[in-house]
Amino acid sequence: MRSGLGRTLVLLSGGALATAGWGAVFPFLYADIATARGLGAGVAAGTFTAFAVGSIVAAPAAGWLADRANPTLVAVLSRLALAAFTGLLVLVSSPAMIWAVAAGFGASLALAQPAIQVILLARTPIERRRDVFAWQFIAINLAAAAGAAIGGVLVDLSSQQAMRPVYAVAVLSALISALAVGLAGRGAHSGVLAGQGAAETVSYRSILAKRPVLWLLGVSLLITLACYAQYDAGLPAYILDATTVKPSLLGAAVAMNAILVAVLTGPVVAYTKRRSLTSLLAICALLWVGCWLIFGLPLIIGGFDGAFVMIGFAALSFGETMMAPILSPLAAALAPEGATGRTMAAVSGASTVATAIGPILSSALLGLHLPAVFIVMQVVFCLAAAASSLKLRRIMAVSRSRSEHPARMELELAG
Repeated sequence: MRSGLGRTLVLLSGGALATAGWGAVFPFLYADIATARGLGAGVAAGTFTAFAVGSIVAAPAAGWLADRANPTLVAVLSRLALAAFTGLLVLVSSPAMIWAVAAGFGASLALAQPAIQVILLARTPIERRRDVFAWQFIAINLAAAAGAAIGGVLVDLSSQQAMRPVYAVAVLSALISALAVGLAGRGAHSGVLAGQGAAETVSYRSILAKRPVLWLLGVSLLITLACYAQYDAGLPAYILDATTVKPSLLGAAVAMNAILVAVLTGPVVAYTKRRSLTSLLAICALLWVGCWLIFGLPLIIGGFDGAFVMIGFAALSFGETMMAPILSPLAAALAPEGATGRTMAAVSGASTVATAIGPILSSALLGLHLPAVFIVMQVVFCLAAAASSLKLRRIMAVSRSRSEHPARMELELAG
């Protein structure tokens, strides 16, 4: 038990290390492409779309490999690929090469995620899944906070060469993450693959034929559009272009957000443990309505842009503490026997589709100098996500009575 717990902690921290690296880069990637390299908003938005497309293309293979191959090997090789593509991203300068490398970067992230999650699920009792994913979320956000803080100090948008120290941090973090995941995941594949004979007969088509899973994909897409699709692209671009906030303050705000998420996740998960997961997703989306309205206040009230941005990122953290520890256990609960990795990859893929759509929409609106419409769009996505979450709750309530595994469903519908 002690050894297993130690490996789980190393796996959580090691998996999060890569987040520290790209957390130092991503808040400034849009500005790096558009400003430091002088390629404009269209190329910058296209970079995030290419990243998302790479993730979408890799998602089916990621789920299949997590279910059928050695997930530890998959995660390690993916982290090594992530380091390589991060290093290339700072070196290339043409739009086509930037987009190609960004696609590889996205594919590397997509391949690692289900593999790490399957290892965690294999070592965690059903009743503790919320807890372990909450701890994973805490580790990721602490790493993101450290990355954003480092990025805010090192970032220099004067030229492409001046950005190299930030990317060097990301490369080193990915390499250390690969080593940590490899050490912590040794031997885990035998436990993951045990009892997976049913995986031979489960296809993505049969997974998506399940109505609750299909609705979960819709909720995942909408709730990502409501926040995370703009977190690394549209929101920083809006703040840097439509307000007087400087990159250093933006980095501090992102770091503060991540720290608050890490601090609040444990208490929030404990407090909401007997609440319906789908209801919590709806509450999360409604909280984000208020966040986007706060981010929009600089357009109405001048002179307090920095304060509104800091308050907005702080408020954003309350919704985040509910969302991330919910989607993965919910996907695992709805997964057909032997297809956990593929179901989680499908949910992750739906979120990635949103991250491909989001930058296109924000780039169009901000490029047309319509920041108010950008804010309204996010509010609409939040409201749609809340309504869809409540619809999923009703569908799952019906499915629970027909489910062949009612105990699994009850754990996710408590409250």
